[in-house]
Amino acid sequence: MRVVIAGSSGLIGTALREAYESDGAQVVRLVRRPPRGPKEVRWDPMVVSPGLLDGANVVINLAGAGLGDRRWTRKYGEAIRSTRVVAAQTLARAVAKSRPDVLLSMSGIRFYGIDRGDEVLTESSAPGTTGLLTQVSREWEAATAPASEAGVRVCHLRTGLVLSGRGGLLPPLIQGCRFGLTGGFWTGHEYWSCVSLHDAVRAVRFLAEADEEGPVNVSAPSPMRNADLMRLLRDLLRTRLALPFPIPQALLRIGLGRIADEVFGGLRVLPERLREAGFTFTHPDVEDMLRAALSE
Repeated sequence: MRVVIAGSSGLIGTALREAYESDGAQVVRLVRRPPRGPKEVRWDPMVVSPGLLDGANVVINLAGAGLGDRRWTRKYGEAIRSTRVVAAQTLARAVAKSRPDVLLSMSGIRFYGIDRGDEVLTESSAPGTTGLLTQVSREWEAATAPASEAGVRVCHLRTGLVLSGRGGLLPPLIQGCRFGLTGGFWTGHEYWSCVSLHDAVRAVRFLAEADEEGPVNVSAPSPMRNADLMRLLRDLLRTRLALPFPIPQALLRIGLGRIADEVFGGLRVLPERLREAGFTFTHPDVEDMLRAALSE
């Protein structure tokens, strides 16, 4: 099987490439720098290069500027939007020409908005109406239309917060625990919908082989309020340092910029389509995820 991955250097992309290669799949990485070997192909996310995806069975799009790579400004917010949407459009056009079995394209649970309180959200829930990441997710998914119109199966990976000791959200939270910043964020009552890195990779590979198309929530069936998650993390780290109150939105905005308004709101997302398709989670609850992540 020939698997082509755009965005293979990120947290999920790296783990996904390793998993496929360990099973003997031929993995091709799309890179924007000069290739360093036969497993890499240079591409321009703005240009549909001839033969870019020739021979591919599975195309996975994870490309886009990282959410936590730098402080959010208006300019960086536009980079987050443009890198995702343009790359998705280019790959979708290339997919329409090469006709692989499936295109798996990253999206995110912010499709449902910034904060929906205690509302249970599934793939049939209405999209959100405010927030940069909400707009980006909608445009990101719409950008794959050329592939769908060509008859290729397309899955939109609405991925939750990935918990891993290798990167992403968890290492900063661990650092926060060491300084006693473990009382939660915003009000502390916001639901965080998470998934272990192990299960995120398994879900992507499952969807590559399944018959599912359209949006699929890649998030475990156990959303947890963020103050409870931080309390659990503190217990697992065996630290007693803790602020007696959550860090308010205003302070988060000062420290992190616009990202604070986008990623700390509550979304109670359930993986309805994954479960109906027969997928089972190795780490179905947050304690399982944290234990697995801390052992990485």
